[in-house]
Amino acid sequence: MKTYHILIFALAAVIMTSSCQKEKSFEGDAYTLRLIFQPTANGEPLQFGKEYINPLGEDYKITAFKFYISKISLLQELPTPVARKEDGYFLVDAASPASQIIDVQLSNVPFNRLMFQVGIDSVLNVSGAQTGALDPLNGMFWTWNSGYIMAKLEGSSSLSKGLNNTFTYHIGGFREGEKTQREIILTLPNQQEWVLEKTNITEMVINVEVDKWFRSTHSLPISSVAENMSPGLLSTRYADNYANLFTLTSVVRR
Repeated sequence: MKTYHILIFALAAVIMTSSCQKEKSFEGDAYTLRLIFQPTANGEPLQFGKEYINPLGEDYKITAFKFYISKISLLQELPTPVARKEDGYFLVDAASPASQIIDVQLSNVPFNRLMFQVGIDSVLNVSGAQTGALDPLNGMFWTWNSGYIMAKLEGSSSLSKGLNNTFTYHIGGFREGEKTQREIILTLPNQQEWVLEKTNITEMVINVEVDKWFRSTHSLPISSVAENMSPGLLSTRYADNYANLFTLTSVVRR
């Protein structure tokens, strides 16, 4: 009986030690995930002013392309995140390579999917202008509508009926029936399971294919719509399309 109690005590000590070590490994969330967004058109790096052909056969040139990223999360089984960056809002600008690299600190839990949101939550949309990435000076806030532009695409096309053949798409809306926030879930190659490491940066490269803005879930020709700058049904259709822009192309450690 004495031996039995000694074994039970020893087992309990091992379990407690193991539990403490596991909790310690999660302290500080000091594990870096780096997301690199690479805007492309026609399968090549996007260049402002260069002519491309969209999936509808229309020529186009891009002069501005921006979008907000938030709620960066890691998943193992849908739909519950195992780690999430709740308070991060990032503006990705095709004109600014530095903005296309996002570093976040997360727990080193096993995951095989990446999730993030394109856009800004409704709470911030009714909280007035913010600072940092959410500063109105970034040109992504409607002062007249008290809300954020979730994604913006501007350019020109010979088929546009807009002034000087330009097109302007400022997509926003957060109220019921007008929501343009979109949740993106990307599965790691071969559904491989990864764990963030403290001594290395886990780097994910995400292709952002502008062509799908015009045709993916919906066909939205430049020739039919040269300008959209207010919430509504059309904006939700553009949002459905930009939800398809993103493809995870590689995962490496640096």
